[in-house]
Formats: sequence, structure tokens, C-alpha cells
Amino acid sequence: MSLQIRGQVISTEREDGTSFMAPDVLLFRYPREQITSKSIFIVQPQENCVVVIQGQVQAVLPPGTHNIQSPQNPLSNFLSRFRYNQLPFDTIAFFTSMTRHEVRIQGKSQTDDLVPLDYEVAVYYRVTDAAKLVTNIQFSGLFFKDGELAAYLAPVVDQEVSSILNQVKLVDVYKKFSDISTAITAALKQFLAEIGVELISVRVTRLIPEDPELRRIIQLRDLGLEVERAVRMGLARILTEQGNPASVNMAIGMPYYPNLATLVNLPQRLLQFSMGSEKGESNEQSKPQGS
Repeated sequence: MSLQIRGQVISTEREDGTSFMAPDVLLFRYPREQITSKSIFIVQPQENCVVVIQGQVQAVLPPGTHNIQSPQNPLSNFLSRFRYNQLPFDTIAFFTSMTRHEVRIQGKSQTDDLVPLDYEVAVYYRVTDAAKLVTNIQFSGLFFKDGELAAYLAPVVDQEVSSILNQVKLVDVYKKFSDISTAITAALKQFLAEIGVELISVRVTRLIPEDPELRRIIQLRDLGLEVERAVRMGLARILTEQGNPASVNMAIGMPYYPNLATLVNLPQRLLQFSMGSEKGESNEQSKPQGS
């Protein structure tokens, strides 16, 4: 009776049924100390597995089950070519997600009239060449996620957005949505193709002034109000939040006289007396000193 040791299963699936490949994970590096010559690679339908041995890509395994020791296998061919009895210790398996992914890239820019703007761009993509992606990015942990790819793309997006916004006035910014999307698409398509990623589409999801008060004024203007009236309404809202009674006058565009307004609620006799005393004092002050 012989004792046979069961080979290690190399997969992204955990024993409890969950997966290492979360929706935001592009690459998962399997711990290399668990990869042996009796290992069986199980690649899920939405994945590819890139096997790197001694710093070189030796195989890109498609979805399915792959036994290292089976004939006509890229890894078994590698072992037979170098007459190895087992896989070297520096064998690394990278599981790559081949599904559609999305990242949101945020940043700041400014217009030609120096108005700061906040922007957000949604980028949709998928990996088409897993080996090229593995050889063109660098990460230190077990996972390479969408957020880390967004850090790669952020300088490219910022350059394209600023190249357009820096040359237009604030009133013309929202006419440039299509130009911004076209410029970002052209730049990212070439950049992502170099790392084995296909760009699906680009969409500008937010382009607003950094100042919240200026955003509200633009909203009122777009509702049909004149710019001057929109500014008054914005200032009236601020005065209302402060409890300032001048907010109504600001909204209707009328002057506000706080000293006269305090006399409105006084009794009639007291009002007459106050006005009469003020008048008498003014007459006495106007008399010559010699009279």
C-alpha cells in the first residue's frame, strides 16, 4: 500500500466559497511558498493565470484545470527542458481579472479666468493581455486594485483636462464636455494599450466650481435668472442663514436702512417726540453762538 500526497490546489477560491478576486481586484499574487510540482492550477472563467519562473513569463493559463505534470503543458515543458524535478522556489502565479472594471479619477484644475474647478472622470476598461499587464506594473502586496491603477492614470487625465480648461472662461466650460472626453479617450487609449488593457469608454461625471456659493449662483443662472439677480439671491441666502434682516432687501434689490427700520414699531407719540427732539436739537445747533 503506497501513500500518495495530494497536490496543492492553486486557485483564487477560498475553502469557505469566497474568492480573493474582489470586484476591485485586477491582480492577485498567489503566495509562492505554496506552489509545488504537484500543484493543480484552477483558473476561473473570468480569470487568466500568468506563471512567472525565474523572472520570466513561462505560461498564461486560460480558464480551466491545469496539471503541471501533464504533457504538452507549458510548465511541464519548462521542467523537462531544464531537467528540473520540481518547480523552482521563485515560481509566482498572478491571477488576472479579465472582466470589465471601472475607476473614478478626481482632481482639480482652473479656467482661463482663474476659477478653481473640481472634476471627476469615470474610466471603463478590461484586461486583454494578462502577461503584458504583469510585466508593466509593480506592486508590493498580494493585490493590485483599481485604485492603484487610477494612481497610474491620474497624471494623464489631469494633463488632458487642464489643457482644455486652462484656455476657456467659466461661462464656456460646460460646452467643452465632449472635447474633454475626446482628449482623455485618445490619451488613455494609447497609455493603457501599452500595459495590455483595452479602454472601453470615458465619461466626465463631474465638473463644478470648487466654491459652493459660485455653484449655487450658476444653478440659479441656468434656471433662467439674470446673473446680477442670481448673485443677489446667493447673497440673500447667506444673510438669511446668518439671521440678518437685510436678506429680504438683498433679494428684491432694495436699500436697507436699519436706523429707520427700528422706528417703525415705536408708538406714534414717541415717534413724533423723537423726531421733534431731533429736529429741535438740530435747530439749536444751527443757531449762531452769539444769539
